[in-house]
Amino acid sequence: MRQVLAALDRSPAAKPVLAAARALAAFLGVQVTALHVRCDGSEVPRRLAADAGVPLRVIDGDVVARLVEAAEADEVAVLVIGARRIPTDPRPLGATAVTVATTVTKPVLVVPPQADPHVSYTRVLAPLEGSVATSLAPRPLIELAARVGIDIVVLHCLGPQTLPAFTDQPQHEHAIWASEFLARHCPWGNSAVRFEARLGRSEDLVPIVAREVGCDLIVLGWSQMFTPGRARVVRATLERSSVPVLLVSVRALTTVAGAAG
Repeated sequence: MRQVLAALDRSPAAKPVLAAARALAAFLGVQVTALHVRCDGSEVPRRLAADAGVPLRVIDGDVVARLVEAAEADEVAVLVIGARRIPTDPRPLGATAVTVATTVTKPVLVVPPQADPHVSYTRVLAPLEGSVATSLAPRPLIELAARVGIDIVVLHCLGPQTLPAFTDQPQHEHAIWASEFLARHCPWGNSAVRFEARLGRSEDLVPIVAREVGCDLIVLGWSQMFTPGRARVVRATLERSSVPVLLVSVRALTTVAGAAG
């Protein structure tokens, strides 16, 4: 049985992590299981899991190694982790989250500590850069969202070099260009998505648009490189957004589709 695995620690971030995992499991139509790697107590994860009616596994060992091992199990579709332990932490990802997210080949749902602890997913933001990899990354979620009636907002950010040239009827030509973009980069959800095109840098616009259109989940394809100068959109989104972000590695494009099937 496929499942969403929620990694719970003893911090205040554990509650929104479990809520996000339950919401994603409901979205995917699979089970949710919680996991706690014990350091010096397991009272908080046990109480949260019991209150939510979610089974909890408590294990010992190195936190990163055990989380990665558990996430790579065949039955796990998505791993859910906290971005950082407290909202005042200025880092987009804490040390444990960075190592886990850049190692696990499955999709990883990263939950900020200030995320809504009563979330349910009704509108998904899927930024598309126009490349093959980033276009394929959200495909399984877009297809599933369309089937279950969840709103999908596809965002494409235009820079000065990529702004299409319109002539004397921009309102009509923009609609044609948008239709052609979706047909090329999102054909599996062309008829079901809302398309937003904005002028500016993706790292600036993704968090802003997510708030403007009321998205409660953001899906980003990435290369799992988090070194300085890399993953600018992922960094900015995790720093500035209060909603969970599903990171889909280009090495894991079919995992969520398998869960949905």
